[in-house]
Parts: sequence; structure tokens; C-alpha cells
Amino acid sequence: MRGTRSVVGSIAAALVFGSLGVLGAAGTVVASAAAAPAATSISIRSLKPTIQPSETVTVTGNMAVTGGSAEGRAVALEARTAGEDLFTPIGTVTADAKGGLVLVVRPEVTTRYRWHYAGAADARPRFSGVAVVRVRTGEHPARRTPTTLSIRAMKPVVAPGGKDVVRGTLRTPKLGLRGRYVVLLARTATSHGWQFRAGQRSKRLGQVIFTVRPRTDTTYRLAFAGAKNFRPSRSGTVDVGVRPTVTISAEPVSVDPGSRTVVTGTVVRSGSTIAGATVDLLAKAVGSTDAWAVVGTGSTAADGSVSIDATPEGDTRYRLRVNPAAGLPAGWSRIIVVTVRPPSSLSIRGEDVPSGFDISGQLRAKGNPVADAQVTLQAYDKATSTWGDTARSRTDSTGVVRFSRPSAPGTDYRLVYAGKQFASSTSAILTD
Repeated sequence: MRGTRSVVGSIAAALVFGSLGVLGAAGTVVASAAAAPAATSISIRSLKPTIQPSETVTVTGNMAVTGGSAEGRAVALEARTAGEDLFTPIGTVTADAKGGLVLVVRPEVTTRYRWHYAGAADARPRFSGVAVVRVRTGEHPARRTPTTLSIRAMKPVVAPGGKDVVRGTLRTPKLGLRGRYVVLLARTATSHGWQFRAGQRSKRLGQVIFTVRPRTDTTYRLAFAGAKNFRPSRSGTVDVGVRPTVTISAEPVSVDPGSRTVVTGTVVRSGSTIAGATVDLLAKAVGSTDAWAVVGTGSTAADGSVSIDATPEGDTRYRLRVNPAAGLPAGWSRIIVVTVRPPSSLSIRGEDVPSGFDISGQLRAKGNPVADAQVTLQAYDKATSTWGDTARSRTDSTGVVRFSRPSAPGTDYRLVYAGKQFASSTSAILTD
């Protein structure tokens, strides 16, 4: 049957027979933002109202959306055992084509269940009624041993797409509890209450270890539903933040000595641009073991963008750093390299010939001639007081380039190398 999942254990669900998805707030149906959310309804039924210890029971339900379809919508099953004040999510299922919901559980003690749909843009949130599954354990809740559940996140902040580890220990006053089912719950700023994320049995000393990959700032807690001889317990909460995503680029990435480059970037967090964030431009010479130095500071615009000028003295590594602020953790971009091209020199000479005026020059860099480099001949226009391109040619194997022009006494010429592998250079002025 589509939508079927199986959960076994405490908190009304102990061991997961099949994979459980993370509870989502929306299904597959997308409605117009202008339309009011449709009414929803959810029924619930337990196929066995009373079971023996270690037996499983199937909890079913049906979801309906007025004027729409329930198919593909994520619905959570929540549970509450004796001694608990709140319902706890224990798993999720996806409604089938007819809105059917099915989850198999194995409660250790008498448990109350309900379905919870968190709602979407086109459908209202809804709780079902409550179904009770009684377990013939003969337990006496007042005599059950109290338990405690600790929680700790290994890292308070992770990089975008990064992972963290949430750990906890289930204990009685005297020892850790092994083999008991503990669930990990999560809540974000946009979620509707606590959501089920995962569940596992505690290890020898009562430890549980969960790996999480939050996409946005998330609060986590652990919960144990109790058992015949042990009371339920919930941990405190831990927050795991997600660093902002910082992009970086430079234009140009190769510059002449003394020239500037513009380093640009954007700051985005949880899919939203961050305006007004203070961003430092950090620099370090290529090959240097020195610490990163701040060479510029800027503030992000409304679209999260920032631009900072820099003038590298040599090949330099750059990265952007977002300074932490209230509610915003620090973040770093990747590293880019801006190279400084080696300097070049360009000579020029002229010679009267029967056909007019010959102009030649040699391009050199690093003490050697530069072959196959494009050089432009420019002439000065006295009427507009500007230099204009008149011809282009490439240097030969000795770095020499030649041009022939009609005789034009009094005309000023110069040679220009725009620079690519080496820094740009301009020759002296030659007059015909």
C-alpha cells in the first residue's frame, strides 16, 4: 500500500521498519498565492485497540483537501504516552492517491496517537482526532523509574551544506539506559512545531548519536517516551546555526603593477540576501605563511552584494569575511588569486624610406624578447588631442614589430602593448 511506513518502539515508536522522511510543510500541490488555503480533514484509526507487549499495530488515516488533492503531502504521526504532557512526532508518511495514511508501530506502553499535517500555501494545517492503543503490560506509572536525557551539539555553527553531530545520553539516577528508543526532533523559524528527524536505540551507556545537515538555523531536542519500568523524558534544546554563503570574484584577475582590482561578492543566508552586513577583504601574498590581513572593508547592499577595491603589490590571495552580528554568524568565501603581470618595455625607432616612413620597436619582459605579442601603432591627432590606433602587428621571434606609413612630417607615433602575459607598456613618442 502506498504511504505505508513501519515504526517500532518507545515514544510509541521504537524501531523503524523502512525509511522515514523528514516532515515537510508542503505537499506537491501549489496554489495561487492570492487564493485562501483550502480546508483539510484527517481521520485516524488503530487496527488493534489492544495489543500484547512486543506486538505491532497499524495506525491508519485518511486526509482530504476541499477542492484539491491530498496526494504527495507529508503528514506526521505524533504520539503521547502516560506521563507525557505533549505529543511528539515519531515519523512521517506521504498521503497516497486517495489520501491514505499508514504507519506500523510497536508501543511499549499504552499510547495515544494523532496525525498532524503542518499545512501549505494551498491547504490549512490540521490535527486528526486521537486513537489509543492499549498495551497489556500491567505497568504502574507511579512506580516507574525517572529518566533524564541530555543533549549536546558538537558544533554551534556549520558551513552551508555542512554536517554536525548531536549527541545525548539517556539515564536513570544510577545508570545509563541501553537499548531504548530515542527520537531526534527539530524546529526552525518557519516550521510548525517540532518535527521528527530520526530515531535510534541508545548504546551501552545510554548514548545516542545523530548526524544532522541543517539547511537553516535549527533547534534540536531529544525525546524518550518511557517504557514499562521507566518514565518518559525530554532533553533541553541546542541551536545549530548555518553560516552565510559568501561568493567572491575579482575583475580583473590579472593586473599590471600598481593597478587596482575590484573584488566583489554576495552574502546569502538560508536563501535570503543579507543587507547591511560588514564584510572584510582579507589578503595574503601567494606563498606567504603570514596571517591574513584586512585590506578593505565594505557593507552589503540590499541585494547582498559588496565591492571592495584592492591594489596588489604582487600575486595575492583574497577572500571575503562576513563579520558576525546579532543573529548572523561569521562566514568566509573561498580563496581567489589575483596575479600581477611582470613588467614589460617597448622601444621605438623610425627610418625614412623611399616608400614613406618605417617604424619599428622591440618588446621585452623579464630581460628577454617577447615573441608573437600584438602591438598597436598609434598616431596623435592634434585636432582632437587624442591618440588613435592606425595599425596592428605581432612581434617576430626576436620581439621586433615593424610598420610602414606614408610620409607625414610632424606626425607623432607611439607603440602600445596592451598586456596579457606581461604588463602593458607604451613606447616613447616618435615624430616623423
